[in-house]
Amino acid sequence: MMVRSKLSPKSTSAAASAKKAIPASLSLDDFDPRNPATLGKPALKPTWARIRLAVLLSILIPLAVFGYYHNRRTTAQSKIAKALENWDNGAAIREIKALEKGTGLTAESAFLRSRAYRHLGDDIAFAQFSELARQLGYSEEKVKNERLLRDLHLGLVDDTEGALARAMAAPGAELEEIGPAVVYGLLSKLSFPEVNQFLEFWSEQNPDSPWVPFFRGMMSMAGRDTVSAIQSFESCALSHPDFVPVYGQMGAAYLKARDYEKVLPPIQRYLRSVPEDLDAYSVQAGALVNLDRGDEVIELLNPLVETGKATVDMKTTLARVYSAREEWAKVVEILSSVASLWPEDVRTANLLSQAHQALGNEEDAARFAKIAQEGQPDLQSVDQRVSRILSGVDRTVEKHYELGHILLHKQSREEGLQWLSSALAIDATYLPAHEDLVMYFNRTNRPELAARHQRYINLRRGSQ
Repeated sequence: MMVRSKLSPKSTSAAASAKKAIPASLSLDDFDPRNPATLGKPALKPTWARIRLAVLLSILIPLAVFGYYHNRRTTAQSKIAKALENWDNGAAIREIKALEKGTGLTAESAFLRSRAYRHLGDDIAFAQFSELARQLGYSEEKVKNERLLRDLHLGLVDDTEGALARAMAAPGAELEEIGPAVVYGLLSKLSFPEVNQFLEFWSEQNPDSPWVPFFRGMMSMAGRDTVSAIQSFESCALSHPDFVPVYGQMGAAYLKARDYEKVLPPIQRYLRSVPEDLDAYSVQAGALVNLDRGDEVIELLNPLVETGKATVDMKTTLARVYSAREEWAKVVEILSSVASLWPEDVRTANLLSQAHQALGNEEDAARFAKIAQEGQPDLQSVDQRVSRILSGVDRTVEKHYELGHILLHKQSREEGLQWLSSALAIDATYLPAHEDLVMYFNRTNRPELAARHQRYINLRRGSQ
């Protein structure tokens, strides 16, 4: 006999009420007093609501914070990589420092800083941060490869092919980092056939690289073909508008072509990214002076003269402005220090001769006029000398040295230094080139580099 339990109507009603009081699931909407679905319903017990809300927030807040910082780090890393790729090294360093405010200095950030400083040619900062990256646990092979790239860039590697092979075999090797170091090193030795050969290889590996048209433009500049150089630079800038190095070279090419109005936009764009490049200021000043914008030249160069940062070219350009204004005392004030360091400089002698003549200093005017006159034949021979060397007719250490000596003493320190270095690339034992370099580095307040060449001279003379 089956026995059925009986519930009274009162018991059934109580069970139904209890079932309705416990919701099957909850959402944040259930805690919203404005939710129409909750209007007229009894409120949840405050304790239960607080517990559920606390649980939800304890999950959501850490996820939101993690997502924010992860996204911020990823964005910063992307910006750093893009800036280094375009050699916008100032921007890269700023992004690295901003990232380090949140993460602190890490092995990776130290390595990235060392790369940016290598691009900038800041050897002290490069050495410091590359060693710091190694100490913090960054790949020793990658740090060693960065140092190899710096040596390649400076032309300090005797076996370029062997060094290139080692660089390409390194972990994470990047042709876009290795290539510039190789080509800059070859250009410092005026090894133009090797540069062309490497650029062919590079263009096959990466046809879209901005460096290939950039270096072809530099090759054209070295050959005094400014038309081809400008075409290469313009093509590069059109295809790669964020590629910083091209704007500096484009400005220099327009200056050599005497298209002065076109100099300013690219050189100003370049200086926004590389404000410490003194050569770029010289290019800008050269364009401004030829556009008769003397006030802007004075505003640009006077602070550099006052702080002792101005190059000889800057001082000469500034003196030209004061000469045009017939402010002869200013010309003498600016150029007297140049004449004492480089007494054979033809442009300096010309300007000082005019200034002393105007000031009534006949003896000084005649002395500087004689220097300018005696130096003219050598300067007039420069273009022919360059053409003969580049064509291979006079590709000897003596001819490289003679050209470098003329330019160093009588027209341009930077070009003279380049040709003297190329003479030593042909014959590292050629003492006259070492002697000129000792003089140059002593006069430009770099005694450590002068001492390097002087030690070699002393060693050679002691062994003879």
